[in-house]
Amino acid sequence: MIKFADKEDIYSIRSLWEIAFPEEPDFNEYFFKNIFDHKNTLVYIKNNEIASMAQMLPYNIKDIGEVTYIYGAATMPKYRKMGLMSELLKSSFEIDVKLGRAASILIPANKPLFKFYENIGYDTAFYMKQCVYNKNLLKGDAIEAEYSHIERLMDIYSGSVERSCEYWKVQIDMYKALGGKIYIYNSAYAVVSDKIEELMYINERDRDIVINYVCDHLGTDRVEACEKGGNVPFGMIKRHKEFESGNMYMNLMFN
Repeated sequence: MIKFADKEDIYSIRSLWEIAFPEEPDFNEYFFKNIFDHKNTLVYIKNNEIASMAQMLPYNIKDIGEVTYIYGAATMPKYRKMGLMSELLKSSFEIDVKLGRAASILIPANKPLFKFYENIGYDTAFYMKQCVYNKNLLKGDAIEAEYSHIERLMDIYSGSVERSCEYWKVQIDMYKALGGKIYIYNSAYAVVSDKIEELMYINERDRDIVINYVCDHLGTDRVEACEKGGNVPFGMIKRHKEFESGNMYMNLMFN
């Protein structure tokens, strides 16, 4: 049976989550305490237990409309390679169509999964650029982003997935709680964990000043960064309607 989760399913969902995604326990704890909503979680019940699950999170893509972001897709080890995830995602497509959503999007956790999702109907459509920047001699007063800087963050951001004010509040709170930083200087910002998870800028000089602050924060002379553009495959899309999209960019989707 496939259905949306009930409150009594939360414990089993969390247990499966810890099995599937054990790498970041602090993030898992924060996510379930502050962000998780069981009503968005589609589950596959087999033998009276949750065998497979995936969250269906609503987002909007510019010029395309509302889409579902599939997140936290996982199957219990004893039920893997039985086609459960394929069935679960196909049910999610039917729900998308009923809701009038244009597509389903996701970020594969590793390279082999691109082929798995391709077999279900997804195409690679989101790409990024991975760069390495060296510390430089430019000076400027970059600051850590607060709620008061959200409008500036929204002006600088140029990705495909729309980001609301509420979206940025969630990101600012989450990175603060988990020891990360969001630095901003004029027309550039960097979202930082142990590297730059996202670098966006309009002016290269502003970018380089932000890079310096990140290097100081991390105690290094060079730093890796993920940016819009490039040809590194990152995310996939399953279209429910016909539309042209070209190469798109998404990131900071709790990935």
